[in-house]
Amino acid sequence: MLMKDKKRILLIINPIAGKLSTKASRFRMAELFRKNGYEVDMKSTKAKGHATQLVLEHALDNDIIVCCGGDGTLNEVISGVMQLGVQIPVGYIPAGTTNDFATSLNLSSQIEVAAQTIMAGHKKTLDIGSFNDKRYFNYIASFGAFTGTSYSTPQSSKNMIGHLAYVLEGVKDIPSIHPYHVRVEANGEVYEDDYVFGAVSNSTSIGGIVKLDADQVDLNDGLLELILVKNPKTPLDLHKIILFLSKKENNNDTIVFLKTAEATFTMQEPISWTIDGEYEPGGTSIKIKNIPNAITIFA
Repeated sequence: MLMKDKKRILLIINPIAGKLSTKASRFRMAELFRKNGYEVDMKSTKAKGHATQLVLEHALDNDIIVCCGGDGTLNEVISGVMQLGVQIPVGYIPAGTTNDFATSLNLSSQIEVAAQTIMAGHKKTLDIGSFNDKRYFNYIASFGAFTGTSYSTPQSSKNMIGHLAYVLEGVKDIPSIHPYHVRVEANGEVYEDDYVFGAVSNSTSIGGIVKLDADQVDLNDGLLELILVKNPKTPLDLHKIILFLSKKENNNDTIVFLKTAEATFTMQEPISWTIDGEYEPGGTSIKIKNIPNAITIFA
């Protein structure tokens, strides 16, 4: 059943997202809400970071924020909500390429169905990750193998061939993969080794490649999932990593997998990270922590 009270929606659209490349598709989506009694204030992003600015400038004049774009656009919207410090409910219409966070929320990739989910009014609270107290992430902060794929894949390729574009770009990374010596502190324990990949996530899907069991991931339990993949030294090690990537075996001696409310990373050299698919310079010392029940989202 749709909500009866008239609501004001700030509809933030990324016009270059894969499914929104035409004006007709964008206005059709806005009309979906208007036909159901909503007032719609539609804004299109014009540059990186613009969605955050739109939230800060217009959110308080509306009852609901709806983000239509990919995971990066959603990150900007939620970053704006976090900066406002006000619990304004957020709706997400996934129109990007991989849409990892939407997968974790079981949101439809069909625009009309996702819009109906928002109008049905069912909400839940979600945890958000903090990266060095200066950036937020909805579902992942990662370093190492394949983490550059999201921001190095051309938008035109994403739009034309979808998720395959990420896979192809990731394959190109294989010859350049090298380990990083990292010391990680979490839950009072220290994990120090040479890792080819590391991530702190709140998602069942990472880059569309790593899949975590939905029974192991709770999006509002106050905890994040820490994943560290050691440098494979033998064919058997590589086989164990492949088992992890295929979601068949999480616990083996090549993988560190645990839940934690916070983690500290110390590197011997500056390492760049990816936050929700976008580049982050990182550094040699990183503090990540969970902010419990930070946002309200329609799902």
